[in-house]
Amino acid sequence: MRRNSIALVLFCLVATFALAHYPTTIKVDTAAKKQPPVTFNHAKHGDTLVKSCDTCHHTHKGLTKAQTDTVDVKKCSECHLEPKGKVPSMREMSLTKNPLHIRCVNCHKEQKKGPTVCTGCHVKK
Repeated sequence: MRRNSIALVLFCLVATFALAHYPTTIKVDTAAKKQPPVTFNHAKHGDTLVKSCDTCHHTHKGLTKAQTDTVDVKKCSECHLEPKGKVPSMREMSLTKNPLHIRCVNCHKEQKKGPTVCTGCHVKK
């Protein structure tokens, strides 16, 4: 009986993570006229590198992978492509003004891994 309970709990955990809906990779091409697009490995970051979804999805405090089927998670570009007010723009090329550059590069520097220069993410093919 105990084995069946443990197996059921493990199955539910695996199913929760396996069924959680979010993209495996994301192509960020908003700067395609100036830089090659960035292919972002969302699954790698979401599954192993980042402890909480709201690390990047700052407007969704407490968001978990299991909730991504029921919560409408907005893309960064929805607020940062044509921003209003003091919201930083994705169209900025600067490492200190573009919100993606700020979040990604700062994390890579803190963790001492991951690209920190333009060509590390914007790879020419």
